[in-house]
Amino acid sequence: MRVLKKTSPSNQAFVGQSQKGMTLIEMMVVVVILSILTTLGVTGYKKLVYQARNAEAYQFLGAIRAAQNTYYQAFGQYAGTDNWAEWPLGPFAVESRADWGEIAQDPVWQTLGVRPEGPVWFKYRVRASDDPARAPANIFRPRPSGPWFQAQARGDFNGDGTTSLFEITSIRSEVYTSNLNE
Repeated sequence: MRVLKKTSPSNQAFVGQSQKGMTLIEMMVVVVILSILTTLGVTGYKKLVYQARNAEAYQFLGAIRAAQNTYYQAFGQYAGTDNWAEWPLGPFAVESRADWGEIAQDPVWQTLGVRPEGPVWFKYRVRASDDPARAPANIFRPRPSGPWFQAQARGDFNGDGTTSLFEITSIRSEVYTSNLNE
């Protein structure tokens, strides 16, 4: 036997039907979840992009170190003067890589013979001297007892004027970094 319910006219339309749609609160929860996921995705993507850019600096500074050590073995001194030899010239690469050019026109870079495989995100510079007294005291601790070199990769990823710094020296085997991913 089937029992019929008596309904009032105000709720007759809903009897036997299920509600469809989302409440405002449910919609806000979905928006918050999507916002969090988007933020995490963008942050993770930027981190991967910066890691790829930083890998360029580590790799090229390693090539500079190898070239300087080879030059030292051949000539008993490092290539360069105590003034910075910087390449490529011009502003920092922010939106796209800077072209290295067919060959660096600076004689120090020609002597070193190192060249990246393509355009670069960083400006590279190198200096060297036979005189240990000319070694910057804030970089060389302890001061070298003979010839020395210093090489840097500097980049400004967001164009705010603060540069990331990667640095190697003749007496330090690890790469020093500061202001990473600036």
